[in-house]
Amino acid sequence: MEITYHQEIIAPIDIVFDFLNDDEKMKLWMEGLETTEYPEGKNEDDPVGTIFVQTIREAGHSQQYAGIVTEYKPPELISVQLQGNAFRVDVTYELTDHGRKTDLDYTCELVFAGLFYRIIGFLFGGLTRRILKNQMTKLKQLAEQAAVRRSPPPEE
Repeated sequence: MEITYHQEIIAPIDIVFDFLNDDEKMKLWMEGLETTEYPEGKNEDDPVGTIFVQTIREAGHSQQYAGIVTEYKPPELISVQLQGNAFRVDVTYELTDHGRKTDLDYTCELVFAGLFYRIIGFLFGGLTRRILKNQMTKLKQLAEQAAVRRSPPPEE
């Protein structure tokens, strides 16, 4: 199952990228995200191949998902793969710079472990899309607020 989403954000690309890349800032817009840990350390310069574990609170319970960074081209692209018991998800955040505006294109490919999980995934598809829309709306608000607070560049 593929889910796509497009969002125009009135903020420079570097601010939007920072909200996608910074673990603490991700907690501000990603509902339920509690922690992101790097068992083998985090390579800040070239994180492709970096393994991480995210703990996400869902329906009152903490769930852990193993992940790996699959693509990383700052400030334009971050792709990760997350693995749960019932599914694998490939997520891509692609940013396009338009000066003081940024286009965010989100793509999520869900691969379910079997027919039962595919049926459950289909039944909860609407809920999944609502959660995504809420998260993207929150990300937009936070990035736009940060852009307003940022000092303008010095005049020459």
